[in-house]
Amino acid sequence: MEELVRLRHELHRNPELSGHESATAKRLRFFLSRYNPDELYSNIAGEGMAVIYQGKEPGPTVLFRCDMDALPITETNDVKYKSNAQGVSHVCGHDGHMAILSGLAVRLSQNKPKRGRVILFYQPSEENGEGARKSLERLKELGLNPDFAVALHNLPGYKMGSIILSRYTFSSASKGLIINLKGKPSHAAYPEHGLNPAAATAEIIQSLLAIQSTTHFKNFTLVTIIHIRVGDIAFGTSPGSATIMATLRAFDDDDMTLLSEKASNTAISLAQKHKLGVDVSFTDEYPASVCDKKLTHTLEAMAHDAGIDVNFLDQPNRWSEDFAHFSTSIPSVIFGLGAGENHPDIHTPEYDFPDELIDGAVDFLEKISNKLIEGQA
Repeated sequence: MEELVRLRHELHRNPELSGHESATAKRLRFFLSRYNPDELYSNIAGEGMAVIYQGKEPGPTVLFRCDMDALPITETNDVKYKSNAQGVSHVCGHDGHMAILSGLAVRLSQNKPKRGRVILFYQPSEENGEGARKSLERLKELGLNPDFAVALHNLPGYKMGSIILSRYTFSSASKGLIINLKGKPSHAAYPEHGLNPAAATAEIIQSLLAIQSTTHFKNFTLVTIIHIRVGDIAFGTSPGSATIMATLRAFDDDDMTLLSEKASNTAISLAQKHKLGVDVSFTDEYPASVCDKKLTHTLEAMAHDAGIDVNFLDQPNRWSEDFAHFSTSIPSVIFGLGAGENHPDIHTPEYDFPDELIDGAVDFLEKISNKLIEGQA
């Protein structure tokens, strides 16, 4: 337990953003080298790693995934292991997730699976939504196709150490919407000589915000305007261009498809009304994380047998998880790990992963590994 806490603190002290997790991977490789994996693959989708523990007999392949990257947020915690990277911190708890998976490596080195194989997968670039899809492609190329995939995410607001499951969507689909409008600049004293997109921008924003209140959707949808720019700061100029950015969210992938179409069509229609050029694009796309029902209830029964409190989400988390790319192609489950009812929320400067979660989470992952390897899911 103490060595896992030390590892967590070292990772916390040295956070790295998506796509730049090289030092994180190096620290993990040094730690894992002491626990005799049968194989270790590096440089997956960037700095990702697959650590393999192989059984002697044929059997299923079970993949456990954790995320490696940090956030561009300055933490405010006054701890000895506070981030050394200016403006970067592990305030989502990925340092804790990596420590837990590394704890499972310790257990597997002591008690290797009798059959099948266990893959411990350290995934880069979760926060920007690029890691999972690329990782799956590379894992397939390496012949590391799992039969089951499992992930966890710490969740403040729930009893410390409790297990939080979904029925059966764990987190929302989301994507970034970018609308670029093109008019014609002119002198601010003669706006009639140009084509200023300001009025169209205001109308598009109002229309986008109104889409979510329509009755076309089966479930929750949300449009959040995150950035607006009309021209440059120049009081003598009437601008000729504008950019609107928004995040779209939906609990259901079909609703996300419909929401995306309506948002795009709205922007194009209103731009044409104002005689503007328009370009609509999407980025940071995450499907909904939909968990396998059988795996979900297997984990529920295991938690009850272990005397662990189990909660089911009233509704999916509004935030997104790129583990969803695993769940669209492999029987998968992602579950929440309660981080305390009054603990600061993730993605806030005050958040710090609770060390006391690590040991119990390693125990639970080991139980899951044994259960799935035995083929009793």
